[in-house]
Amino acid sequence: MAVYPNLVGAGTQAITPGTTHLFVDVTLFPAGISTGRGIPTNYFHIGLIRCLFHGAAYPVIPIDAANQLIALPQANDAFGYSLEPTAAITVTEYVF
Repeated sequence: MAVYPNLVGAGTQAITPGTTHLFVDVTLFPAGISTGRGIPTNYFHIGLIRCLFHGAAYPVIPIDAANQLIALPQANDAFGYSLEPTAAITVTEYVF
């Protein structure tokens, strides 16, 4: 289980083979975000994540929670991310 701390901006990150889930923690919220009515609070305009397999991308997943669990597709070997300016996230791999 690897941890990718304080990711900012945009990029890609290879993940450990066999990883089934990513746990995303927002460590720094950007200015100008909006909130929804969800419990716990849902957020808009933090950033986006894409699961990748050999460079091909799955549909985008918005980061919409302070702590978010993402189930990965069976075929995956990396993730891409794009965050709003001043946003930061920490991503932790999990195997369930």
